[in-house]
Amino acid sequence: MQRMRKLVIGITLVVLTLSCAAGPRVQPGTVTFYITRHGRTLFNTMERAQGWSDTPLTPEGIEVAQLLGKGLGDIKFDYVISSDLTRAIQTARLVMAENKAASTTGLAQSDMLREACYGSYEGDINADMLEALSAAGGYANFSAFSRSAGTQMWFIAADLIKQIDTSGMAEDGATIKNRMQTKLRQIAEAQSARGGGNVLLVAHGMSINIMLSDLDPAFDYRGTALANAAVCKVVYSGGAFTIESFNDTSYIEKGRQ
Repeated sequence: MQRMRKLVIGITLVVLTLSCAAGPRVQPGTVTFYITRHGRTLFNTMERAQGWSDTPLTPEGIEVAQLLGKGLGDIKFDYVISSDLTRAIQTARLVMAENKAASTTGLAQSDMLREACYGSYEGDINADMLEALSAAGGYANFSAFSRSAGTQMWFIAADLIKQIDTSGMAEDGATIKNRMQTKLRQIAEAQSARGGGNVLLVAHGMSINIMLSDLDPAFDYRGTALANAAVCKVVYSGGAFTIESFNDTSYIEKGRQ
């Protein structure tokens, strides 16, 4: 009986020791995303389709990324991630170089956050691609298409590009939305498990639009084309996403002050 009592006491002490070593359990926290489009690039300036193809930031693109960084300078970022395309990586680094809030995190990268792939239309004149996809949808022009498609314009546009692509590489809307939303949720859940915090995510105009299009049913989403370095603020809490702002350029203006 005495040996059994000693054994129970010993096991109890081991359990208590392991519990103390593990430390207090971290409660899931709220995650605030600052999702931004990259700065202006060479192909943006030339009005050419730029999906998986990549060109560097122009001097204007560098400047707007730096202004965004100054505007976000007082926000401590607990995690920073960009797509693996050069223009997004460059933008993220420029933003973080201006950060004054002692953010110590490195820059993660993911191909899941890439822009849509336009297949055979990569590098083509934007107007030609938009005219072709509109015609494929039975519309006189892109304006007529966008009015009809409404908030799902970018999703449907990706489907139409996939339809007219001759390379077999273009992505449809479902593919883009799935990879973008999957990565967003992975980041949100991981950061929430660490107690929450702020996340800077740098990606691309069309893919961000498709990701956000049905993320928050309560948000009045209009599918407006994102300005370079514009911010979409998204909050993750309790397993759900809330879009607080969309296409917000006020941080850029704050950086000018």
